[in-house]
Amino acid sequence: MIHKSTQTIPTHAMLYAIEILFLLFVFFITAGSAHAQTDIPDLGLDEFSAPSVELIAPSGGALGSFVSVVAKTANIDDNFVSFNWYLDDQPMLAKSGRARTGFSFTTTKPFHVVRLSIIEDGEKIAENTASVVSSAVSLVWRTNTFVPADYEGKALPIVGSTITLTAFPEVKGESPDNLLYTWSVDAESRVRNILGEQEFSFTVMKNVSSIFISVEVSTLNQSVTITKALNISLAKPHVLLNAGPFLFLTPGEKIDLGAQPYYFNIASTADLQYEWSFGGKSALGIPPNPNALTLAIPTDSNTGSQMLQVVAENRRTPGETGRASLEVNIL
Repeated sequence: MIHKSTQTIPTHAMLYAIEILFLLFVFFITAGSAHAQTDIPDLGLDEFSAPSVELIAPSGGALGSFVSVVAKTANIDDNFVSFNWYLDDQPMLAKSGRARTGFSFTTTKPFHVVRLSIIEDGEKIAENTASVVSSAVSLVWRTNTFVPADYEGKALPIVGSTITLTAFPEVKGESPDNLLYTWSVDAESRVRNILGEQEFSFTVMKNVSSIFISVEVSTLNQSVTITKALNISLAKPHVLLNAGPFLFLTPGEKIDLGAQPYYFNIASTADLQYEWSFGGKSALGIPPNPNALTLAIPTDSNTGSQMLQVVAENRRTPGETGRASLEVNIL
């Protein structure tokens, strides 16, 4: 006996219908997903991360430079939060507020700390700090000309004197001994890239009114370079009399006068010689102090005025002289 199978064999029509239904199913799933995505606006936010801010701060450069710090936020809508800026823990109210993502200031010291707090609905949602490091160098100078011991001013250089300068660099993390120094006088390089050359001396050789001096300080890798320059005026040897510009005396009267030297290239006043004159006639100082003079008005002098003069000259350097004069009125 032959049995016939009862299994149904799919026809081509049935297979085609199943394929159509599958494609329709995939279409509706994809369309629904795309529609769901367009319902959420793209704000560039990451729902899995907390709000944060990064501060981008450049190097401070030389002291007194203008610096701009920029805030880069994540998961924060800058237009709806307040940016509260602080400089060295002092609130910068004028530069804070909604969407104030930048902060600028001028450096006044080698190290500044910038802090930013971001506030939303009265609560702090993010905060960060950045350091702004500046470099600076200052210069001080001295010279070896003579001044009296009680002189409260500064000795000034003249032709032939030696000027000594000292640089005081401020480079964060660097010792002055580990920096390179280039010294120049009137734009002429005298010392170039010498390690630890913090002090520099030279002798004034030109008879000019002033000298321009500069120093360039840099790190070994040249990542930081700072410069400082100054102009030093030259003086002339000078003599002052211990009396005013006018002197009033009567016939027969005496007065002791002294001449005080300044800015000579000498070790002591013994290196100077003095020439006194009164009324055009030579007068002698008082040994052993040739810078002192006792002026005696003869009893038979007529009334009128006479000039008293003194000239001091360096014994070791002929031509290096200073002079002073005084009008003496005889009553």
